[in-house]
Amino acid sequence: MRKTLKKLRLDRGLSVDEIADEFNISSSYYYKIEAGTRNPTMNLAKRIADFFGKEIEELFFSQEMDETSKSNQTA
Repeated sequence: MRKTLKKLRLDRGLSVDEIADEFNISSSYYYKIEAGTRNPTMNLAKRIADFFGKEIEELFFSQEMDETSKSNQTA
């Protein structure tokens, strides 16, 4: 999930500072989103998803859904 954000950013040749400037947030906040230690607001998540041409679910929920399905299958 968050690795996807980093990959998308790097594929565009953008630094954390450049992407943070794009969304008018601090680079430390964006880094924490990318690292998975902070969650963006829904508005910011939508803006990030739109910027990368992805759906919010692809970027912020797909891994969580995968982990939930795996734990349900083992129960």
